[in-house]
Amino acid sequence: MNIGEAVKALQIKYPSASISRIRFLEKEGLINIKRSSGGTRKFTNKDIEKISKIIDLQENKFYSLKAIKNNPSLLKSTKAKSTKAKTIKIDDYSIRDILKQSGLSNTQFEELVSFGFEVNRERFNNDDLNRIKAWSYFYSLGLEPKNFSVLKSISERSSDFIEFIISFLPDDEEEDRTLIIENYTNLIRGYLSKDIS
Repeated sequence: MNIGEAVKALQIKYPSASISRIRFLEKEGLINIKRSSGGTRKFTNKDIEKISKIIDLQENKFYSLKAIKNNPSLLKSTKAKSTKAKTIKIDDYSIRDILKQSGLSNTQFEELVSFGFEVNRERFNNDDLNRIKAWSYFYSLGLEPKNFSVLKSISERSSDFIEFIISFLPDDEEEDRTLIIENYTNLIRGYLSKDIS
């Protein structure tokens, strides 16, 4: 596959993947992509796996590129290491962290704020990060906030519906609210995939 196809494959799991990021990894000597006789990069599944591991180490395990480059064993033993080591789950991010990990630009984030999809604040959590990664993915497909006007309507109706369900519960506990949102999300996901396939 060529570099554009490689980026699309990577963005399914890592929306922050980009052509410039891959070129930078190659320039830094972290990856070595074979080229055709015409000089075009030819990516294999192994190359995609390696790039995925590098991005995972950076974004989820917070290793610097220098640390990855100086410890090649990290790329071979990420699975084994993660089962032995205790994973620290970070749930507090600055706007800078969120944008860096999601691959979203400042301009794109400001655009989302102006459309009322995001709020500019000081701290963000993992739910925010996952949502902003999703925005980054859709931007990479060429879509913009104006293409998602239906999302506002769904969001408002869903919020009202979830509040209605919660009103039946004896206590308004955060755990119950989280479970309701998770299960409601699974229902939506299930119906969307059923209708599309």
